Amino acid sequence: MMSMKKAWLLFAIMSVALLSARAEILKGRVVDAETGEQLSGVRIEVTESASEKGNMSYTLTADTAGCFYCPTQAGNILAITAKYFGYGSEPVRRTGMSGNDTISPDTIYLRPGAELMREVAVDARMRRFYMKGDTVVFNPDAFNMEEGDRLVALIERLPGVSIRDGKLLWDGESLKMMMNGRDALDEAMLLNMVPVKAVESVQAYGRSGELQERTGVADGNEERVLDVRIRPGFMDRFHTEAQAKVYAGKEYAVNIDATKLSDTDPFMVYARVANDPERVDYRTINGRGFRQACLPIRQQVGAVAYRHMWKPGYEVKRDSRWDITAGANHWDETGEGWESMLAFVPDATPIRRRTTSRVYTHNLKVPLDFVSYFNLGQRNTLTVDMNVAYARGRRDDFSELETMEAEGPGTEVNASTCNAMATTEGVNVKGNTRLTHYFKKSSVAAIVRVDYDNAKEEGWSQGEYQYFRHGTVITDSQRFSTPRHRLSATMGMDFNGATGKRTMFHGMWESSYIHSSLDDRRWRDGTPDLENSACRRDNNWDNSFTMESTYKKGRFSMKRSMRASIIRERTRYRRAALDTLATRTLALMRSFMEADYLLRPQMMLKGTLAFDNKPADIMDCIAYTDNTNPLYIRKGNPDLEKSYTIDIGLQFSMMRAKHSQALSFSFNYQRSIDPIATVLHYDSHVGAYTEQKRNVRGGDVWSARLSYECNPAKGLMLNNVVSGTYDCRYGIMTIVDDVTGMTYNRHGQSLLQDKLALMYTGGDWLAYSFHTFRWNRHSYSDPAQTTRNLFNYTTELRLRYKLGQWKFTLSPRYILDRGYDSAILNGSQVLLNAQVDFSFMQNRAELILYGHDLLNNQKHVYADITATTHTEGGERFLHQYATLTFMYRFNPKAKGGR
Repeated sequence: MMSMKKAWLLFAIMSVALLSARAEILKGRVVDAETGEQLSGVRIEVTESASEKGNMSYTLTADTAGCFYCPTQAGNILAITAKYFGYGSEPVRRTGMSGNDTISPDTIYLRPGAELMREVAVDARMRRFYMKGDTVVFNPDAFNMEEGDRLVALIERLPGVSIRDGKLLWDGESLKMMMNGRDALDEAMLLNMVPVKAVESVQAYGRSGELQERTGVADGNEERVLDVRIRPGFMDRFHTEAQAKVYAGKEYAVNIDATKLSDTDPFMVYARVANDPERVDYRTINGRGFRQACLPIRQQVGAVAYRHMWKPGYEVKRDSRWDITAGANHWDETGEGWESMLAFVPDATPIRRRTTSRVYTHNLKVPLDFVSYFNLGQRNTLTVDMNVAYARGRRDDFSELETMEAEGPGTEVNASTCNAMATTEGVNVKGNTRLTHYFKKSSVAAIVRVDYDNAKEEGWSQGEYQYFRHGTVITDSQRFSTPRHRLSATMGMDFNGATGKRTMFHGMWESSYIHSSLDDRRWRDGTPDLENSACRRDNNWDNSFTMESTYKKGRFSMKRSMRASIIRERTRYRRAALDTLATRTLALMRSFMEADYLLRPQMMLKGTLAFDNKPADIMDCIAYTDNTNPLYIRKGNPDLEKSYTIDIGLQFSMMRAKHSQALSFSFNYQRSIDPIATVLHYDSHVGAYTEQKRNVRGGDVWSARLSYECNPAKGLMLNNVVSGTYDCRYGIMTIVDDVTGMTYNRHGQSLLQDKLALMYTGGDWLAYSFHTFRWNRHSYSDPAQTTRNLFNYTTELRLRYKLGQWKFTLSPRYILDRGYDSAILNGSQVLLNAQVDFSFMQNRAELILYGHDLLNNQKHVYADITATTHTEGGERFLHQYATLTFMYRFNPKAKGGR
């Protein structure tokens, strides 16, 4: 029999073996480090390290109590990382063989990330935000907003959210706005018209793409969303804003904007009557477009829109909807400008060309828009978009031109004045349809697009041309009539899906047919001008294939894209004795590759490589001559070839929670091969130019950029961007009397720029400080051309102080320019803008007094320097003015008396 001692030894050995083979248990919980609140839905990433088997990773999810539980292999080193939307990640390391069956990392404390720590505050009554799964929920009642404040005032206070150039950003990344979980109406309307008291909560979360929502396959198209939840009592009510603005002169503007908020049937009415520099291009229920002009624009615009939304009888995340917008837009616009161009000549003084111009346009546009999205089932969707627009316009031009071969009196070669008028009328119809079917792990879509344009242009011109060397004056009277037609039809297929555990694939085929016609009939002094009358017919077929793949493994991801096009072009062109049929078949290839590597959390390295090739316009390849302007003749070139570009980029970026620091560095290189440029021929006897396109020698562009942003102290933000570029390009200098021949001029442009921005917010103060330094050096291989060093320094300060219902804003700016030819471009500018705001009637009404360029120093000028020309110019614009604006927002009464 076995002795007692041997039996105990055998039992011990077996026990150790059993314990070694038995799986241990990993468990723990996750809480908010600030409040101790249990965090549900936290993602727990676990990596087990074993020398024999390598690393093994898997993901857990914390339950509603913030706890997680999972069996694991004994003896492994565990790296445990807890990740939660809006919180910083927290890594923990634990090792097995602890002497018991449970490996416990104890409690993991997560602290709010940098985007939430900026303004996180807990008062005695309520928290500003809390977590609900992976959603950050902001409570408007905790932000101490004032009566009558609009949604924009709340959004600007949300930690991590900012508004730059009218765009919403979350920690610097693009942010999409939604309302009640649905695609939002006009974003500007929601921000500026909806009162804060109508907002129940604001939720920030990530929304996956439609492919992932319907199939569960992650395609990487997630977008950040800011979802505004409206209190039920404020739904199905009109939110209206009325504005009246008067200038110290004759300018004015009146706007009325009203939108009915609804989850099923929103409605919009908009009207504007104005004579000021701001022009509204369009207004729909989804958005608006406007631009700032130089001079006042007399405008009348109106729009009415209606949307219908409904939930289908089956489970989908996006509602079906359609909306229709009808409008009308009439505007009268004027403009005045001047331009001076130097055309470089080999080993000689450049030829100068001076132009002044005035233009007046009268326009009418009547658009009708229809946009829709239909759920045809859980696996099928249909989108149908239509736009029909009628447009009519008139344009009156007056220009004066002078050509001289040297500076000083007696060097003028010619001078001319020209008056012209043209009217245009036509209809444009666009349609776009997409039918999508979702499979288990992929989707396929059929696409149909149609674009039809029918317009007719008629007009006349009267020119007087004075040739000083011949002592002659010629009067030229022309008239033209040009009907145009264009039809484009496209059909295609689009495929998206997963081809493996780590690979996504996107493929698309499109086939397009384009037919266009133009009949340009011209008369000179009442007689048909057969030499310049032209007829053109184009038929183009374009078959394109696009393939994209995305591969992800661990910290590495790669995206590759390639587009191959086979284009068949056929052009029939008749002009005077020229009657040609031009055909060509082009094979074009475009490719792009991007690789990302996550060095560590919040530290990324990215590389890009792109290749592209572009053909010359087939019209530029036909041997034609257009001398409708006798001082600027255009010619075609049958020898034109394709041009090519190669781009290489490298970028490093990192973020640190301490002081909310963000650092990025990028380097880019571009190589152009056979670029297409304009070559000028100059006739010294009459001072006329002839323009022709040619392939020229390729060039290189090297650039680097360093950006740093941080919050070094409470309420203080610093941003600095330093960039440098060296651009080497070639051009053929102006050929004089076809004697000088083609001479290349190498143009080297060195650019060094630094932009520094400081922002301070504290209490009732808000201060912005901007500083820009720019040095630009232009050098040439031709010894006759002067090396230019251009300097620009700009500093601007914006100060705002709030005192009760008053706000005072002061914006001084200093600009210094050196190195230009024109005296108006050189020198310094001291500018000053000021504004006083007064809010009353519980912030529903606002009175704004604004003064722009109070010192009357602002200039509107520009410059463009190439290897062959140096152009400087400017425009007349409204810059010194004062306005008084009255704004009233009609607050709807909530249902239920709230």
